[in-house]
Amino acid sequence: MRFRVGRWLAFSGALLLYAFSTPLASHALIAPLQNPYHPPDAPALEAAEAIVVLGAGYRSGAVEFAGETVNDLALVRLRYAAALHRRTGLPVIATGGAAGDREPEARWMAEALTEWGVTEILQENRARDTRENARYSAELLRERGARNVLLVTHAHHLPRASAAFEHYGVEVIPAPTGAFVPSTTGLSIGMLKPRANAMRTSWLAMHEYLGILWYHWQHNRGVEPRGSAG
Repeated sequence: MRFRVGRWLAFSGALLLYAFSTPLASHALIAPLQNPYHPPDAPALEAAEAIVVLGAGYRSGAVEFAGETVNDLALVRLRYAAALHRRTGLPVIATGGAAGDREPEARWMAEALTEWGVTEILQENRARDTRENARYSAELLRERGARNVLLVTHAHHLPRASAAFEHYGVEVIPAPTGAFVPSTTGLSIGMLKPRANAMRTSWLAMHEYLGILWYHWQHNRGVEPRGSAG
């Protein structure tokens, strides 16, 4: 019995590993998260009072940038936040804290935003996960008398991020960026070939599904969720 169970688990694990590494499966996983969101239109931009951009993590070993900077996911978000700032003139809240004695991610985010021409930046440097991004950004927004915000993050992260911000009384105008789409859309041999970037897309999608489940579970228990950074 143990041998049969072990063999079944090994076969199932290999099958899942293969499936998650194909563009067909990875897109099927991430599409329901990101497809409902589209760039804000002109009326939405006019209704906004501020821009909030969420951090996505560090890139260590960046000797060309004094040893540390934001990672590639964060750069995608920051570039779009800067573009929205140039269109609207709205202030940008860069939210991202740090663990231990590291520099807050918001510092490196502000550095990149400045390079892209953003002239008004507020740094929220305490948040360590998506829920804290929302909590501490909401405090800054209340201090400024603002409530309607353009929320800039990856499209697949918006379901969880929007819910977190709305939980703290912020009116969210989704501003998605960085959608993950396959290079081809129809069913083909290429969609069934294992690829490293497809595996990464599957990982990002599963991270969001697990984060959403975690937040729902913690909410039902009546406690503030922790973890599941975006």
